[in-house]
Amino acid sequence: MSPLYSVRVCVKEVKGDCAMGYKPGDCFTVERFYVSDVENGICIYAPGQMLTLLSTFLKGVSAKILGRVSKMM
Repeated sequence: MSPLYSVRVCVKEVKGDCAMGYKPGDCFTVERFYVSDVENGICIYAPGQMLTLLSTFLKGVSAKILGRVSKMM
């Protein structure tokens, strides 16, 4: 079994109004499929939007390999 990694998730953009009050620059950590470092809770839509990439990153696949590196990183 491969090790699981920590993934730091940071808000890049918010379209419309966010019920949880997220704004660009807000971050939280996902480690071993648990969310931590969340001040006001997690938006119910967030995991669904990032599930495909998040599960890949937690298994150690690099964002560079997937071509997902942005200028913000």
